[in-house]
Amino acid sequence: MKLRIIIWTAVGILVIAGVIFIIAGSKSTPRRITLKEIRLQTERTEASLNQVTARLAQAKAVPLSPEATSSLNTAESLLTQARTMLEQAKSETEPKTAEEKLRTIHRLLTRARRLIRNATKPQVTPPAGSP
Repeated sequence: MKLRIIIWTAVGILVIAGVIFIIAGSKSTPRRITLKEIRLQTERTEASLNQVTARLAQAKAVPLSPEATSSLNTAESLLTQARTMLEQAKSETEPKTAEEKLRTIHRLLTRARRLIRNATKPQVTPPAGSP
């Protein structure tokens, strides 16, 4: 009986020490991003922007419905806005603001991709006999 109490006391102490270690360790300062890393992210973002622009050009080459054409025009305006912000991010000297601009660009690219995908997705037509 005494051995069981000693073991559970030791386990309890280890658990408490582990919790304290985890809580104290999580307060470390976040990693600082440098301008060099921002430049690399900018290059990757520019490549991604070029890919989405190419997909948009492919989607516009196919005749689509007016709703799909409207979606593609919206995607094109989002890509134009993203390209403008990318040029601003390239000339930015403050890493924090450049990183915020890159995040905004990624959100715009995601929305443009979604619009292009939905516009070019084949429309399912109901069977002729259904209401």
